[in-house]
Amino acid sequence: MLDTVLFFYLVVPLVHLIHEAGHVSMARLHKVKRTQIGIGIGPKIVDFNLKGTQIRVNIIPFLGGYSSNDMTRELSHKEIAWISFGGPLFNLFSILFVLPFWTPSQFSFSALFVYFSLWIGIVNLIPFTLGEKCSDGWQIASSLIKLAKNK
Repeated sequence: MLDTVLFFYLVVPLVHLIHEAGHVSMARLHKVKRTQIGIGIGPKIVDFNLKGTQIRVNIIPFLGGYSSNDMTRELSHKEIAWISFGGPLFNLFSILFVLPFWTPSQFSFSALFVYFSLWIGIVNLIPFTLGEKCSDGWQIASSLIKLAKNK
């Protein structure tokens, strides 16, 4: 029981935070200002600013995350593709930092972190839409197609 609670309230929000930090980092590389990260849904429990990025953690932190920015200019298709790629890239790279602590033969939070990061990283690279929302893979693919058409 405690393992399940720790997974949902520690591992899942951490993986989502890493994913969203990847988008924000790529946005910052492309000179995007005033970025925000939100973790979870519901009323906020913590709201703080970290190096120019507003971070909000909500009461149910295991139900996804989002990142956004104040659009002061139109982003190019190349910039959109890179920013969209940042989230999955950070998830996949984060696995490399945890692998030395991973013991696949027994239950561990490092194993859960690796599996969940791998899941989030790979699934977000698949191009799909769900209602009004588009996956990172969709953003990447559509941006690259538009970029190719413009050449």
